Amino acid sequence: MQLYELNIRDYWNIFLKRKLLIIISFMVVFSSIFTYTSFQTPIYTATVLIKIDQNLNIPEIIFPSNMRYRMGGEAEVNLADYTKQIISRPVLETAARNLGLIKDGMPGREKNDVVSAISAEVEATEIEKTNMIRLQVSSKDPQAAADLANKIAEAFKKLNMEQKNQQAYNVRAFIEKTLEDVSKNLRDQDERLRNLTMRGAVGSGVNIVTQIYELEKKREDLLTKFTEKHPDVVQLDQQIMELKEALKSLPKEEFEYGILKRDITINEALYTNLKQKLPEAQIKEAEKIDNVLIVNPAIAPRHPSYPDKKRNYTAAVVLGLVLGVAMALVTENIDTSIGRVEDIENFIKVSVIGVIPFCSRKDEDVHGKKGWRGNLSRSFARFFKGGLFGKEKSRKEIKCEVLISALDQSSRSIFLEAFRILSVNIQVLFGKGEKIKNKAILITSCNPEEGKSIVSCNLAMIMAQMGYKTLLIDADSRRANVHKIFGIKTKEGGLLDILTGKSEFDAVVRTATDIMLGTTDSDKVIDRPWMNNLNILTAGSVFPNPANLFNSEKMDELLNYFKKRYDLVIIDTSPVLAVSEPSILMPKVDGVLLVYKAGSTSRLALRRAKIQIESVKGPGSLSGIILNNVMPEVGVNTYYYYYNKRYYGYGDDEEADPKVKGSAGKNV
Repeated sequence: MQLYELNIRDYWNIFLKRKLLIIISFMVVFSSIFTYTSFQTPIYTATVLIKIDQNLNIPEIIFPSNMRYRMGGEAEVNLADYTKQIISRPVLETAARNLGLIKDGMPGREKNDVVSAISAEVEATEIEKTNMIRLQVSSKDPQAAADLANKIAEAFKKLNMEQKNQQAYNVRAFIEKTLEDVSKNLRDQDERLRNLTMRGAVGSGVNIVTQIYELEKKREDLLTKFTEKHPDVVQLDQQIMELKEALKSLPKEEFEYGILKRDITINEALYTNLKQKLPEAQIKEAEKIDNVLIVNPAIAPRHPSYPDKKRNYTAAVVLGLVLGVAMALVTENIDTSIGRVEDIENFIKVSVIGVIPFCSRKDEDVHGKKGWRGNLSRSFARFFKGGLFGKEKSRKEIKCEVLISALDQSSRSIFLEAFRILSVNIQVLFGKGEKIKNKAILITSCNPEEGKSIVSCNLAMIMAQMGYKTLLIDADSRRANVHKIFGIKTKEGGLLDILTGKSEFDAVVRTATDIMLGTTDSDKVIDRPWMNNLNILTAGSVFPNPANLFNSEKMDELLNYFKKRYDLVIIDTSPVLAVSEPSILMPKVDGVLLVYKAGSTSRLALRRAKIQIESVKGPGSLSGIILNNVMPEVGVNTYYYYYNKRYYGYGDDEEADPKVKGSAGKNV
């Protein structure tokens, strides 16, 4: 759980810390999508644009099914009907025949399979706000897609023209047939009218029939507005009834004469109208009506429409980055370790008095490479050694040495500069602005392998260089490392031997002479007189229960003796959460420093260590935290970048000063 509000710089540090996780996540997503895209069969899409003419001057008596009429009889085309007709079975089957995909004599089932396969590859859509239709055909072969699209467009155009011409033919035939029937009826009616006239009919009933016809027409108009009980309608009904009664009272010949005269008038008007429409229908039939225009024929596409590589690769980049960043944030959230100074201070309310960068020997050839290749190799090596969540699971064990030759005023190693800053902070903390006198400091850690021994040794070297008479005591009897760091051949004859009475302090204390006689190159010690300010007390012989010795009066007497004889006594003890010896020694010293390995140890362990120290020595007894093993990706962004750029490669201190080549040691 975050105890502070993240800002842009915090997120940037998280991304730097988890950069390898982000890179690998990105590469996995991108390579997966790239591989998937590469193995897809390319599909090509050919497109034909078809325009439908919406303004057709067709006779009003022509009513094709795919048109609706505006005011004045002007036809308006329904594009949806045309869109469906383009991909209809007759059109697709005609196109398949023209391409030779369907041959004469082919069984019906095979024809259906061919048409179904074509139908799955064809799509027709209306282009919004236009009278155009887009026909698209997809195929694995670009030329085949273009050919099929063009054939479908041509088949649709031909079929549409045949349908329009068939309608014109039907209209012309209907007019001619109707004219013939009306003409025959007129001849028959004229003959009957002549016979009635010869029988004495003079047409007295014609006026009555005409009046009845006009009144009935007027009555129909009124019924569109009123009901049959409306006074006007009732009045018309009364008049019509009276006229019909008057018509019935006429002789039979007069009655027939009136009816026949009315029918002849109607047929003559119809005959005249049909005679006018017949030439128009004949002209339309001869014009070969075609309102379909192929605007843009299909050509073979040069690039596949599927898969869309540009879109897929863009999506791969975006998804890869999003997944990488998400995994980095999730990993950072579930990582219980702390890597930033501010986080530690906010979490346990104790100041960080030193930040020690990671420094290791070049134990592998790949780490010795310079330039971007070396940086890349080191990054991948660190990742595969450190694990997915950035915690080191294993490292190659190498012999650790104190950077003796670098401990001079001219050294610009960031590793040693960090210890110089730490020594100044300790001087302020325990000397109160003056020189430290007769102080004992205990250095411990939460867990093993956090680097407390190398911190203790280098701090003792720096304090001795600053003129303090310093005693370094190895109180970690279970995993003694001080003698190894200084190149002393054995740990026997040390603290436990004094406590058991086997040896005296003056007989077992180690000086600069013992360091020169050990595995350390004597040239690194000679001509450095300040080395005489440093004395070392190794762990001593193995004892089954060192806690009893540390809790003895002899230990109290020794510490008082050491504090009187030395300005500063530095005690390198065991991890506070692992064994009991540190808790026994804490009440006997003036201050406790806790070494915390950045990005590795759990924050819960850090808090538990503070509780353990304060429960033994009292509230506020933890003097400070030393943040060790800091890598660039866990937040070193302060004073370590003051010097020239070439000295800032973590793990590359050997390049900072040619005099110290091969002397950097691993933090243990």
